[in-house]
Amino acid sequence: MRKVYMIVVLVGFVAIVGNHLISPSTGRAVSPEDFAGACAPCGAPCPVK
Repeated sequence: MRKVYMIVVLVGFVAIVGNHLISPSTGRAVSPEDFAGACAPCGAPCPVK
């Protein structure tokens, strides 16, 4: 029975990693120039006072 559990866990792990590797990227590479006028690390603009 222990071998069955090991096989199920291994197949699940391979399915998760395989899905991650073949799925297209939803984002794009971020460069420091994208945040040139931002105050926050998330890129939010600076509030005008």
